[in-house]
Amino acid sequence: MGGCAGSRRRFSDSEGEETVPEPRLPLLDHHQGAHWKNAVGFWLLGLCNNFSYVVMLSAAHDILSHKRTSGNQSHVDPGPTPMPHNSSSRFDCNSVSTAAVLLADILPTLVIKLLAPLGLHLLPYSPRVLVSGICAAGSFVLVAFSHSVGTSLCGVVFASISSGLGEVTFLSLTAFYPRAVISWWSSGTGGAGLLGALSYLGLTQAGLSPQQTLLSMLGIPALLLAR
Repeated sequence: MGGCAGSRRRFSDSEGEETVPEPRLPLLDHHQGAHWKNAVGFWLLGLCNNFSYVVMLSAAHDILSHKRTSGNQSHVDPGPTPMPHNSSSRFDCNSVSTAAVLLADILPTLVIKLLAPLGLHLLPYSPRVLVSGICAAGSFVLVAFSHSVGTSLCGVVFASISSGLGEVTFLSLTAFYPRAVISWWSSGTGGAGLLGALSYLGLTQAGLSPQQTLLSMLGIPALLLAR
């Protein structure tokens, strides 16, 4: 009996030893790494998606006063000319209101968001991201090389299409990730508002023409497509 009791005790001890869970520190590290990877990825997606949208608003005045010189160099019309004393305004005005740029930057996005529930989800994600990136790059190129206000506004429309299509696409992708990525996406879109405006202001103040500034920003759509 004593031998049986001893064998049972040893058997129970061996079972207890086998059921002790092993530490899973590498698994925790893996989850932590995936969390930061998703966070940085969605922050960059938010930044890249809204960047062209913000730049077009920042460049509204330059877009409407955009002209060509004989040397094929883009420039902005010089500052306001002295106004007669009997003039009713002292501001440098364009023949087309900057509200035209605002409307061209908002209306296409609004239309895409209104029509998206009707069937946009039937399209795969990859073509949507590709179209969004191409439209963003096309907006910079069109506005940079435009010869007329109409062509420039078409470039602004492309930026709006890129932003609206990208927002619908990337927000729907968040359903496959932890909920925290939505906050990182929102932070990235806010960062686009700050970085987009500051980058355009900084580069133009540094001496680059609006054309050179817009072309230098083509790396942002490339980063969007690389993601």
